[in-house]
Amino acid sequence: MKETSQPVSYPSAGLRRMVSGFSQTVVQRILRLGISVFITGLLARHLGSAGFGALSASLALVSLLYTLAELGMGRVLVRELLREGADKVALMGSSFYTRLATGVALFAALAAYALFFEPAHATLLLIYGLALLTHAATDVLAWFEAERDMPAAGWCQFGGFIVSVLAIVAGLIWHAPLWFFAFTFIIECLVTAAALFVRYHQLGGAWRAWSWKKTLSFTLLRESWYEVATQLTLLMLLRLDAVMVQAMRGETEAGYYSAAVRISEVGYFIPMLLAGFMLPPLMQRKELGAPDYRDRLADYFGISLACTLPIALGIVCTSDWLVRLLFGSAYLPAAPMLTVHAWALIPFALGIVRTQYLTIEGKLWANIPAVVAALIINIALNWLWIPEHGGLGAAWATLIAYSAAWMVSTPFMAATRDLAGLMLLGIIRLPHLLQGVFARLRRSQPLSTRSHP
Repeated sequence: MKETSQPVSYPSAGLRRMVSGFSQTVVQRILRLGISVFITGLLARHLGSAGFGALSASLALVSLLYTLAELGMGRVLVRELLREGADKVALMGSSFYTRLATGVALFAALAAYALFFEPAHATLLLIYGLALLTHAATDVLAWFEAERDMPAAGWCQFGGFIVSVLAIVAGLIWHAPLWFFAFTFIIECLVTAAALFVRYHQLGGAWRAWSWKKTLSFTLLRESWYEVATQLTLLMLLRLDAVMVQAMRGETEAGYYSAAVRISEVGYFIPMLLAGFMLPPLMQRKELGAPDYRDRLADYFGISLACTLPIALGIVCTSDWLVRLLFGSAYLPAAPMLTVHAWALIPFALGIVRTQYLTIEGKLWANIPAVVAALIINIALNWLWIPEHGGLGAAWATLIAYSAAWMVSTPFMAATRDLAGLMLLGIIRLPHLLQGVFARLRRSQPLSTRSHP
């Protein structure tokens, strides 16, 4: 989408459009999260903590391969599609076919590993692994994000999710075996991919014209290897704890821990949504040399904190009630884990802002040492604490590792040192920013709804 050559004012028509799209996507995500948590609770009750733990740990392990299959091209592809005069057909084709070949190779490797080293969980691993064969279709999401049409993509994803939910409900009614509930994830992937491609075609996308270009593919890979290394390490930071809890304390404890993580990660959709909507306008400001670029980055930090802190506090104050409501009294051992794990939302949200900045500045490599150090800390603490404290030890290890990766390391690295000041500035300016937002909301009210003197 071609942008105007003039800097965008703040607030502006572009911002209003962004907020409108953001509102639609928030509605989609809230609906999805509400349904997902409810269905996950029913599934966990049906399977018991051991069955739920086996399902969650298998998905966590295969998720590492999903990140490899993405090749870190998501943000890089969005950035390239946003460039003036970009050959979008060539970009999409080169990324798609490169990722498709990678997915096929990874599935073959997973099959060999599961059959020889994890025969007890081979069925679950292979079923979840089928998503590697369709994972390249998510490249279309980059096109929607670059076109600032994420609500359209969101409805496609929501449709796939609903079909998957209906399959889970059917499995619960007919007492389907454990493997069937893993297969519902593949159903969601297939339906979502089909819907995305149909919508992409309806909006003028020429997916039939996609072709692989060696030079462009290698260019994308050269740009994205920092991202894939970071994302793989990050996902290990996010998911390896569930695998370690299962390995060191068994599937029942893994079920408790997975329940706690499932609730606390409900809030993660807020920073992820903000990331999708903030990247294009911030990139535009950077490329146009807008004088308010760094101010908007500081505001981004403040807004992320304002959105996530109340969620973390709410989860902490209601952890027992949430676990009992969503998963049943049998999962109450998850409540202390949830109380600790919920605080990890704060450094996670600030880390998303930091990553967006590094993407815009072309410094994604700077994420690698910080996240690798956090991963080492997480594994070491898990190794020390899980045998004695189980999932609670893993929750504390996660909180400490997240804080080390995205907060503690920031002022000590040359590439991110200036972000420490922007982070602090965003927090200091947050009351003023919120006051301005409320003032604009009051001015936008219809006259008939305003109070009279």
